[in-house]
Amino acid sequence: MNHPEGIEPPFTTTASSSEHHLAYGDDFFYETTKYNPHSPYSASKASSDHFVRAFHDTYGMPTIVTNCSNNYGPYQFPEKLIPLFINNIRHRKPLPVYGKGENVRDWLFVEDHARAIDVIFHNGTINETYNIGGFNEWKNIDIIKVVINTVDRLLGREEGEDMNLITYVTDRLGHDARYAIDSTKLQKELGWEPSLQFEEGIEKTVKWYLENQEWMDNITSGEYEKYYDSMYSNR
Repeated sequence: MNHPEGIEPPFTTTASSSEHHLAYGDDFFYETTKYNPHSPYSASKASSDHFVRAFHDTYGMPTIVTNCSNNYGPYQFPEKLIPLFINNIRHRKPLPVYGKGENVRDWLFVEDHARAIDVIFHNGTINETYNIGGFNEWKNIDIIKVVINTVDRLLGREEGEDMNLITYVTDRLGHDARYAIDSTKLQKELGWEPSLQFEEGIEKTVKWYLENQEWMDNITSGEYEKYYDSMYSNR
């Protein structure tokens, strides 16, 4: 491992999502792309990367920054799209879709993300940035249809039976149309690549949530219900 400041590990990594990156049309977000956040929320996330780099430049702290695409998989808090919709389909509750569902996201199975962080931690170069993406872009509405079909099938329902649960709601202010990360650098320099195609990952993810319904029920009770109502009621 490269230690230009002569400081041995452990060192700090920060793993921020692509939430703070501009929707770049047909282009990708590269490690050298200038940040261009569109909301206070995404601006706060962009600032975290700047703080980490500033600590390296000012104090010699050995740091690495990673930027990932949207994660999915087991144990994800059910405010996020995929676990939220799995649970709602299970209970036949409405599936709130922002705008027309045309927003595009690149999806990465959480275990692949964890593997990438491990590889970067042990083999990455200090003061470098690595993108972690799946080259796996989907429109939200298409993701939702895959999830509906998968949940319906695994629950013994007719595939697509719950498509009528899709409910379009007002889009978020400053909501970017597309996040797309280029992770070629990570693949070429450190040999990492995703292990699962999206359909395989969704199958594993849906099975996990359906087999761990008690976990989901505990998470979605009480205070979470208040949060859910504040986010999606009267939109």
